[in-house]
Amino acid sequence: MRVFLSSTYEDLIQHRRLAAEALERLGQQGVRMEVFGARPADATTVCEVEIDSADAFIGIYAHRYGFVPLGQRQSISELEFEYAEGRGKPIFCFIVDEEQPWTPRHIDDEPGRSRVRDLKARISNKYVTDKFTTPEDLAYKISGTIGRFLLAARIKTELDRIHTAGEPSTEGGRYQVARRTARIKELITRSRVLVVNDVPSEMAHVLAVLEQLGMRVKVCTSSDDALNHLSREPHDVVISDMARGGINDEGIRFLARMRRQGFQQPVVFTVGAYDPGRGTPPYAFGITNRVDELLNLVFDAIERVRG
Repeated sequence: MRVFLSSTYEDLIQHRRLAAEALERLGQQGVRMEVFGARPADATTVCEVEIDSADAFIGIYAHRYGFVPLGQRQSISELEFEYAEGRGKPIFCFIVDEEQPWTPRHIDDEPGRSRVRDLKARISNKYVTDKFTTPEDLAYKISGTIGRFLLAARIKTELDRIHTAGEPSTEGGRYQVARRTARIKELITRSRVLVVNDVPSEMAHVLAVLEQLGMRVKVCTSSDDALNHLSREPHDVVISDMARGGINDEGIRFLARMRRQGFQQPVVFTVGAYDPGRGTPPYAFGITNRVDELLNLVFDAIERVRG
């Protein structure tokens, strides 16, 4: 992925360098003005070309408004932001903490001071921004933000593929799950999920997503095996099919056995066909036949257990 880095230059040289290095550690390419080299086109045109070819836009804003090209009313930094926005690029903006000490010569007098203040206010009103202090702090925050963005994109792609393969979900549901995954990644990583299904291949797509998220997944093919495993190892949530071993309500029977034996883990049921009007089985955490709903129920259960 190519990520365009936009900011004023002289006041943010070190910030830009560490930001680009943070992107490179994620395996991504940071696109920045100082490595463009000599080109026949003017600076504004070159930036537009680079933004067009980028997959995301990072704006970094401190106390300078920046250079205003001849014939323009806005600085290059503001023009870059508006161009990226107009092209529908994913935009991530970082604004310097007002309490952070700053070199006086890198703080604009008027009218630049008011113009950069207004630009930062406009950006903050339209986007969720993050504050930064040192170059290292900015690099850390960019790494986390882009890392979450990449994770969400990867999960959305996988859920789209699963949907295409015939597992039901909705576009909005897949998008919401992907974004939520990125937000709670630290909470769900290394959580323990027990899957009870006599035909594990039916759950292959979901198992792949759970493992991508760093969850510890154990698969049992019978209720007896699952109960034995629960007695040996703790788990945060159980995913069980409903019909198993030729018994249509084996999932309900398994849940009753769990409760009699004192196991209180949340249980989410998966079914081939689901009638919402019948509600959730007693003592179950949820029931669904949709992949996006299943993942949301699992996340809900883990947040309840671990949160």
